[in-house]
Amino acid sequence: MKYSFLFLFIILIFPCFQAQELTDNFKYKAIYKLTWQIDSTDAESVQSETMLLFTGGASSRFSSEGQHIGDSIQSAYQEREKTPQSFREMRSKMPKTEFNYYIGKNVDSRKISYREKIIKDYYEYIEDLSNLEWDILTETKKIAGFKVQKAKTNYAGRHYTAWFTSEIPIPDRPYKFNGLPELIVKIADEKEFYVFELTGFKSLKNPIFNIENKEEYLKTDKSIFLEIKEEYNANPIGAMEQIGKRAKG
Repeated sequence: MKYSFLFLFIILIFPCFQAQELTDNFKYKAIYKLTWQIDSTDAESVQSETMLLFTGGASSRFSSEGQHIGDSIQSAYQEREKTPQSFREMRSKMPKTEFNYYIGKNVDSRKISYREKIIKDYYEYIEDLSNLEWDILTETKKIAGFKVQKAKTNYAGRHYTAWFTSEIPIPDRPYKFNGLPELIVKIADEKEFYVFELTGFKSLKNPIFNIENKEEYLKTDKSIFLEIKEEYNANPIGAMEQIGKRAKG
């Protein structure tokens, strides 16, 4: 019985790869260090992770480096037989990440898409790419070798200070931030519970395609998605029984 359940669990979470669509191509890669404080009352609860922004053309994609590498590993195993052995082998190579999402921005449609897989289901919710209201200030300084300019905004109930540079002519930003004319080098909330800081930027010698799995995404809204995720975190086994049942078109 134990092994039957294990194999069922593998079938449910082992990635199912279908046809893929080449949508746009990315010409640049920006590397950010995300630092966050899990417990606002504990200064020792700080963690960090590397995040990647692929951009260029009309779209961009933001994710953790671990998620990006993990998907590449999963792709390498797509032709293999789905067995407990191959699953264990694949999982042993997967990097750890606290962020299992992809955030896509599309300039033409003015939309932000948030996509995340929970067990077997792929969830997606869409937000408008509405420019944030920025207060652009005259203060400048150097960060990571770039001359940057200061700007402030409010987002999701937090006050953020950003430093952007005209030395990298890419009108894109990490996470869901948008509206500034050039690339953000550093952005943090006023208490520095969340800090994104640029650690690397390069033009890709061979532009890569934005490859999107043509999965049947379950369309939902942000509030329902957060409820689903909270339920899964609290009771993963119970959530498995609800696969595909909670989504809103």
